[in-house]
Amino acid sequence: MLLIDAAKAADLLRAADDVLIITHIRPDGDTAGSGCALCLGLRALGKRAFLAANPPSMARYEKYMTPYFAPADFAPGFVAAVDTPGPGQFPTGWGHMAERTDLAIDHHGTNPGYARYTYLEADSAATGELVYLTLRELGMPLTADMAEALYTALATDTNGFRTPGTTGRTLTIAGALRETGFDAAGLTHRLFETKSAARLRLEAALYGDMRFPMPGVCVMVLPLETVTACGAGEDDMDKLSLLATVPEGTRTGLMLRQLPGGQWKISLRTDGSVHAGQILQETVGGGGHADAAGAVTGLPPQTVEAAVLKKLEEYSIK
Repeated sequence: MLLIDAAKAADLLRAADDVLIITHIRPDGDTAGSGCALCLGLRALGKRAFLAANPPSMARYEKYMTPYFAPADFAPGFVAAVDTPGPGQFPTGWGHMAERTDLAIDHHGTNPGYARYTYLEADSAATGELVYLTLRELGMPLTADMAEALYTALATDTNGFRTPGTTGRTLTIAGALRETGFDAAGLTHRLFETKSAARLRLEAALYGDMRFPMPGVCVMVLPLETVTACGAGEDDMDKLSLLATVPEGTRTGLMLRQLPGGQWKISLRTDGSVHAGQILQETVGGGGHADAAGAVTGLPPQTVEAAVLKKLEEYSIK
């Protein structure tokens, strides 16, 4: 892995043109906002830049993605990936670009270094921080549209600046972004303060069936039939895994959600006392950060739960 900093990333982008920007599958606010801001910044420099087509999993992020998708005949001269920790996270139809990736900007410590150059800060709260620093190195003033996209990246990956990974730098950048004049209050309301009736029914079902198999551990299981019965869609799944950390005294929350097709999405949240990414990597092949990690598996939820609980017990003994 050839690690670089924001200044070197800016140099590479300044010399590039016809830039294709990769975002990870099932896009969240960080990859969508980071990709959008980088695309807008490069266009402000007079370059051709597009996002690789990657249908948004949630309508709230569509404005940051769909308008910037590359046309079918676009031939990239430079490929940059944002918030995409590995080739397995490339969107459908774009996996062949992994070996052509020139620059990865990422905050996942599990990134194996698939890109020619990697700007990686595993202790950053969001990739949006690193994109902000890169754009600043490019010497351009941020527009309100760029700032809104980056604020979405930061706010969603920190759950409204409440996660343990939120730092003084995170808050300083957020303050600088707000100074551009976009409607931060309205954006915060849309992201965090409104819920559909279907989402509320989901939450009621999850809280009604939550279990505490170990002290400080909350487990929630969401079968597809429950999702259907609640009338919920993908938009209603945003930050759903955080519910498992809400009960008082919880230090580790495990959410197992069944996906269409039968696989299960595993989300593990911790207070940082045990490394969530390492636990999932050692049990179901997932990965992520110290306080938040995920995986998708075909294993039954009972098997996954047992494996994670066993690993948690091993770590507590240590």
